[in-house]
Amino acid sequence: MRNMEEFSVVGGGGDPSMVLLPGWGTDGRIFDGALPGVTAVTTGPLRPEGFSRRLAAFLDRTARGPVTVVGWSLGGFLAAEFARENPDRVRRVVLVGIRRAYPEGDVAGVLRSLSADPGSCLSGFYAQCFYPSQMPAYRRFRAGLQAVYLREMDDDALREGLSYLAGARLSGQTLPACPVAIVHGEKDVVAPFAEAEGVAREGGSATFHPLAGAAHAAFLADGFRAVVADG
Repeated sequence: MRNMEEFSVVGGGGDPSMVLLPGWGTDGRIFDGALPGVTAVTTGPLRPEGFSRRLAAFLDRTARGPVTVVGWSLGGFLAAEFARENPDRVRRVVLVGIRRAYPEGDVAGVLRSLSADPGSCLSGFYAQCFYPSQMPAYRRFRAGLQAVYLREMDDDALREGLSYLAGARLSGQTLPACPVAIVHGEKDVVAPFAEAEGVAREGGSATFHPLAGAAHAAFLADGFRAVVADG
């Protein structure tokens, strides 16, 4: 993931109508095939410090109107933050696999694992994203992108992402004012289902979309495209 442009436009052509923000340890390529035909802005490894300002500047050059921002996990925190700070640029937010917050001890544990054995740390995290119910998707990921991510890992971006996650918070009160759809896999072992459901319940403009049989990588599960298209 080193040497990638921070932002790029992918998909069908024309002005982008969507922004796709990946989770920790991944980049925009994780969304390949998830939303065919959609022209979208996506990113390299997320660098949260100053992210909203840089994304706004990129959209100034590439998008004519408000966009839908889809954020997965770490990208969900940043999607909500961007929409709060840039209400005129965002028509809708779709949050996937979110938490209210990551416990300090959990983040510290991942940081210790990353310091001790980065490859093992990331490989274990990737498996959790698909476990236990998206194993065919996991096998495709492991046969393709996983090796690329392990080869290209950006240690600075990984540590910056963990530092951001240690302090990031989401609740009904911190959701943006625009329409918000919260999508969550019923089998997610990374982000507890009840937390996402609770955030949606608290947010007056939020709708909740549980996906049966989906794990943390719910954007690759059946039903996700329909949620994104419905709005």
